[in-house]
Amino acid sequence: MTDNNQPPANSSALERALAGEYQFNIRQLFVEAQSLYKQHLGLLLKATGLLMAIGLGAMVIMINLLALDMTSVESMQSGNAGLLDIAMLVLMTPMIVGFRMLGIKLVSHKAASINELFQYFSYILVLVTANLLISLVMQVGLNLLILPGLYVYLVTQFTVVLLVKKRLGLMQSIILSARVTNRYLLPFTLLLLAFIMMFVLVLFTMGLAILWVGPVYSLVMGRLYVDLFGLDDAPQQIHPTKEDSILDA
Repeated sequence: MTDNNQPPANSSALERALAGEYQFNIRQLFVEAQSLYKQHLGLLLKATGLLMAIGLGAMVIMINLLALDMTSVESMQSGNAGLLDIAMLVLMTPMIVGFRMLGIKLVSHKAASINELFQYFSYILVLVTANLLISLVMQVGLNLLILPGLYVYLVTQFTVVLLVKKRLGLMQSIILSARVTNRYLLPFTLLLLAFIMMFVLVLFTMGLAILWVGPVYSLVMGRLYVDLFGLDDAPQQIHPTKEDSILDA
């Protein structure tokens, strides 16, 4: 990122972000992500490929164990299908968080390895709880008017990273993610639209494009995390002012 995105020595990145002082440059985010993707191509391809292989392998095993018929609507609406969803959520959530953390380490120019995917199973309970809570609220929003559900996804996307990086509580992480994201709601919305179009490319390439889209997403979101929340792992007590609320865009 440019020097304009770097906080001064007497002000933390989080404080500047909450004050609305971060210079959001979507083009620069993708330029840096693409550069890092090329620089760490081997590691990122291995991590993405391993994540996909574990996910698909676990799904096949669970489908066989639960005797699910993927071609039957009745089977996919059964209780066993619900067990499949829960099992995949429990297995994949810590590894997806590890993939996000890999992006943070790479944009911070820190040593990183594929083992990052398996470092966060100790947080499995709180991470799964966070995803379940956010998914539930999102589903309610999507069923109502669609846009509220998309909004919930948009403002909570840093929650799981805050849980493991700053070790905040569940509600603290959700609220802090929402407060910071709301400060930059328009650029985050444009960024979401860009990634939606990129994931359409994944569908058109029968999943192969995920080997590029997945790492780029992790790197872009990693850069935004570093710039907006800072690298300090210690919890920071940032109290809202009268002008600053969780829903203040």
